[in-house]
Amino acid sequence: MRNFARIVCTAIAIGGCKQSTFEAPAPVSLKTSHSKAQVVQLASKELTAAGFEVATSDTVAGTLTARRTRDRRGNYDYIDCNFAENSLAEQNLVSTLTVTVATTSPGAGTNNVEIAGSVLAKYPGMADSPLPRSESKSDCVSTGAIEKQIAKALGHTP
Repeated sequence: MRNFARIVCTAIAIGGCKQSTFEAPAPVSLKTSHSKAQVVQLASKELTAAGFEVATSDTVAGTLTARRTRDRRGNYDYIDCNFAENSLAEQNLVSTLTVTVATTSPGAGTNNVEIAGSVLAKYPGMADSPLPRSESKSDCVSTGAIEKQIAKALGHTP
């Protein structure tokens, strides 16, 4: 009985240490009467106000890509990461949150807009360490907050 109790306690301790897996939220999709140019302008204004740098934009195609790079917890208002606070990974984290806005025109007078976020986590301070990787696309994900913020600026409440 004593060995059984030890095994159960060990299993609970190990299971309790494993972090849960998480996924990025689905892209925000909406319909709008705004033109493609207006969608790009409104999204650009919202992202710039939030500290993003617009990397590419095309008002004719209705597309925009913007990035925001921060170290440690600098992007935590818009991202979640799958490691403990004050961990070695967090202390060496440089995250880049990329937001893409894509507009399509299925018919006259209406546009479909998709807003998606992705995160690249880099660990430059750990480049010479024996750890298996110096960057990851799965350690951190967007919370969906900036995507919803843009949708709201376009007059949609997700």
